Amino acid sequence: MKKFAFAVVALVLLGNIAKAQRPDLPGALIIDLGVNTWSSAPDNIALNNFQSKTVNITYFYDLPLGNSKFTFTPGIGLGLEKFSFEDNYTLSSEINNGALEVTAEQLSQPDVFEYGKSKLGANYLDIPLEFRFYSRKNQYSRGFRAAIGGKVGVLYSSFTKFKYEDSLGDNHMVKNRANYGLNRFRYGVQARVGFGGFSLFGYYELSDKFETPPAGGEDTNNLTFGIALTGF
Repeated sequence: MKKFAFAVVALVLLGNIAKAQRPDLPGALIIDLGVNTWSSAPDNIALNNFQSKTVNITYFYDLPLGNSKFTFTPGIGLGLEKFSFEDNYTLSSEINNGALEVTAEQLSQPDVFEYGKSKLGANYLDIPLEFRFYSRKNQYSRGFRAAIGGKVGVLYSSFTKFKYEDSLGDNHMVKNRANYGLNRFRYGVQARVGFGGFSLFGYYELSDKFETPPAGGEDTNNLTFGIALTGF
C-alpha cells in the first residue's frame, strides 16, 4: 500500500507538471489517500489505524447547476481498503450446517517464530454523487472548493493476508481470498474541502461492514479521512 500510494502521488505531480502541455480533459481524476477506523470493532479485533488505509481512484464529471457556482458531480471509481489487525488476529470463515460462520481467531502455530502484519482487504467498485461549490465557477481547478454527497459501492474482491517468520528464520506470506462475511453492498456519506488540486476528505459508511459478522461485529461501520489530490 505504501509503494502504491507513493506511486500515485508521483503520477499526480507529474500530471500537474505536464498539464500546460496537453489539452484540458473533461472531468477530473481524484486520488483519495486516507486512514480507516471502525465505529465498533468485532470482539478481539483492534485496528492499527495508521496502517489501516484506503486509496480511492475516482473519475468525476462536473455538471453546472445553471449559472451558479454549484455543480452536481457524479463519478465512478475504485475503493481499495486495508485493515491492519493488532495482536496477531485474523478473520476465518467456514460453512457450518449450510450457513456461513465468521470468527476472529489468533494466529498460533508451533513452527512459527514470529508473526508480522495481519490485514483484511476489501476492494469496491464505487459510484459517488456530490454537490460541489467552486469559488471560481469557470476555473474548477483553482480557488476554494467544497463538496458534500455520498457514494454506493459493490464489493468485488476481499482477502486476508499475514506474514510470519518460521523457526528456521525464513519469511513467509499467506494470502487467502474469501468473503469473510463482508456486506456485498455499501453506502455512506462523504465530504471534501480544499483549494486548487488539494483537499481534505471524510467518508462515513452508513451500511454495516459485515452482512455475516464475527462476534461483536454487528454494528461495525467504517470511517475514513485523509487527503485528496486532483490529477487533471
